[in-house]
Amino acid sequence: MAQKPVKKSQLETMKEEASAEAMDEARWLFSLSDLLTLLLTFFVMLFAISSPDAKKMAEMMEGLGGAMGGAKRAAPKAVDPMGITRQKMQAVITDNNLVNDIELTSDSRGMVMYSRGDFFFAAGQTELLPDTKLFLKKVAAIIRTMPNTVLVEGHTDDTPTHSEKYPSNWELAAARAAMVVRYFIEEEKLDPKQFIVSGYAEYKPRVPPTPENRGKNRRVEIVIMKGAEK
Repeated sequence: MAQKPVKKSQLETMKEEASAEAMDEARWLFSLSDLLTLLLTFFVMLFAISSPDAKKMAEMMEGLGGAMGGAKRAAPKAVDPMGITRQKMQAVITDNNLVNDIELTSDSRGMVMYSRGDFFFAAGQTELLPDTKLFLKKVAAIIRTMPNTVLVEGHTDDTPTHSEKYPSNWELAAARAAMVVRYFIEEEKLDPKQFIVSGYAEYKPRVPPTPENRGKNRRVEIVIMKGAEK
């Protein structure tokens, strides 16, 4: 004998209607929550774009990407001003076929560029050679873009000098370094406060001071110092 369907009580019907209404309200709240999240994201992005701090902006974008299920942005590579300057200097040396005359290296002071032999000056002289001035003009264009202190050193070989003007290699070395700096300041209009002049005579050779190495030790060194600013 088939059972008769049980009629729902009025209380059960009211419970079901209340549950349905609650679900409708929950759906509305979820939509509002999504909208507020999007608005917050929009304003955070506006703030980050208006900020000059690129690092903070990158961190914010990475955080938002992770929160929204996206892939993390790769951190931007740090800019290396000295590395860029070295590339520019090397290009000047290579493009002007000076790889046999100019050496580019680095040490604890910074980037070091120095001449070999008599590229800057004739033996015993302090007058810059014409080709040297053309080269220094291109070097000055690079220095002009940097705030770093520039140290210019004069070095002689171990052959003594006893001229009336330069009674020892100390005076000759210092005068050569000063002549390079004078060119930068007077002809290229660079800031005098950016330069330091030093003369070391024959007492800081690059290679052992033998007769065959004199040309390598007779040089001018231009040092763009790292971490030192005007």
